[in-house]
Amino acid sequence: MANKRIYLLPGRGESLGAGLGRLITKMGYSIQGREIVSYFARLRFAEQLALIRSDLDPDSWNTDARLIGRSYGAYLLLHTLADMEHFPGKILLCSPVLGAAIAQNGFYGSRPPRAEKLLKITESSEFPAPSYMEIHTGAEDNGCDPLLAKHLASLIPNTTLETVPGAGHDLGEDYTRGTLREFLCDELDSASIK
Repeated sequence: MANKRIYLLPGRGESLGAGLGRLITKMGYSIQGREIVSYFARLRFAEQLALIRSDLDPDSWNTDARLIGRSYGAYLLLHTLADMEHFPGKILLCSPVLGAAIAQNGFYGSRPPRAEKLLKITESSEFPAPSYMEIHTGAEDNGCDPLLAKHLASLIPNTTLETVPGAGHDLGEDYTRGTLREFLCDELDSASIK
């Protein structure tokens, strides 16, 4: 991949230097993105989307560009992309929040802002189809309803879904490392990354 910079939106309270970000930098890529902490986390939803949109430099809007979102960061990324032109690069969403979710035990619930809007845009085929998008979620994920993920993946062209049996919101480091390896590396590069 010619462009070795990745745009990352981690989940709430996660830093760019930990979790996904740490795995990405260990593979030799640099990261740009937003952490959903402190100042940024206190902004209104529309203000967050505006800042993310301003981050997505038109000069890097090309086939080599890579966008990665995890959990609530993936939700923000999808909402940002919904109001932009077709994305020509590749998108990876790990355990994305996609709308309302309720834990199987009934004790945890999530209802992010504008959940109905994202569903309406995808169901009416108005979401600008990316060139390539992968969604990875755990079969036992309380934050990303696997049935909703399947539904949205079926509505957005060029999107694949991988549901990980037995996994929750944390897909596990080994699984995530392998997913990143396949997503970020060209065929020739992937053999050299351990």
